[in-house]
Amino acid sequence: MNKTHTVNVKELPDSKVEITGSVTWEAVAKYEKRAFEHMAGHLNIDGFRKGHIPENVAKSHIPEELLLNDMAEKALQDIYPEIIKETTIDVIGRPELAITKIARNAAVEFTITATVLPTIELPDYKKIAKGIDPVTEEAVTEEDIEKVVQELRQLRAYGHVHGADQEHNHEEPLPEVTDEFAKSFGEFEDVKQMREKIRENVAREKAQDAKDKRRIAIMEGIVEKTDFVIPAIVLQSEQEKMLAQVEADITRAGFTLDDYLKQSNLTKEGMMNDFKPEAEKRARVQLVLNAISRKENIVPADEEVQVETERLMAMYPGADQVRTAAYVDMMLTNEKTLSLLEEGK
Repeated sequence: MNKTHTVNVKELPDSKVEITGSVTWEAVAKYEKRAFEHMAGHLNIDGFRKGHIPENVAKSHIPEELLLNDMAEKALQDIYPEIIKETTIDVIGRPELAITKIARNAAVEFTITATVLPTIELPDYKKIAKGIDPVTEEAVTEEDIEKVVQELRQLRAYGHVHGADQEHNHEEPLPEVTDEFAKSFGEFEDVKQMREKIRENVAREKAQDAKDKRRIAIMEGIVEKTDFVIPAIVLQSEQEKMLAQVEADITRAGFTLDDYLKQSNLTKEGMMNDFKPEAEKRARVQLVLNAISRKENIVPADEEVQVETERLMAMYPGADQVRTAAYVDMMLTNEKTLSLLEEGK
């Protein structure tokens, strides 16, 4: 099999690399038909319907330089994954492509600038994790159970729950806590059974809370001993996730982000800047988790990713499947990595 391309990788500051190289004309020429049809389909010429322009007419209106560039870009889009695999660099985000030399019947030269995962010198993370004591679970109290019961009464009367510090103008009386009330929330025979289930759920939540607190302490301990520069693209991604979460919360409350910004006298840029400290913290934790999972060769099974992706897609039919699968892969990898640290093996 003939080699279609050659590349050279140069490290740049700020977790970036520059990939320079060339692609043979034979490899690029295969994309001429696709590039021509793509460009012809977007032409606007008087006397012809868009997308139905004769080939000879379209050719006279498409500059050679533009056609060659489109061919080269399409070729490199397909070859790029091969380049990344060959060079074994951990690229994140979208690369910047520049065609530096192009001519018909000659090799195409290019430059790709991409952000990569930073090099992270990990401390003895297993030792640090072992030094973090488990967090004692809080006992379930009658007050905990009663709080949930009161929330269920509000939900049945108002259709939603009010926080302890929230004012409301509802005049509807709260329903009595009877066996019939209990049955309306599930397959409960009576109030006693409902309260027992509430106790189980609260106990599970408290156990998870204790587990999460220890995990946070473990990661804080490891991150504190790890020094590296966060790539700008990673930081921006975390800020955008935080903004998206705020927007989702606002939408559920029946407002738009623009309404919220106007009422609060804020801007998106200002909010993004306010998010920066927390975004840096989240980014640092995720990058350290990534480094540990790579070192420990932790990879979720394809079957696990597929099952969880299908579950989420069923819950959110409009979600992008590729992004959902990537999210699931990250979450499963994080879970396995954190479990490893908890076990301290």
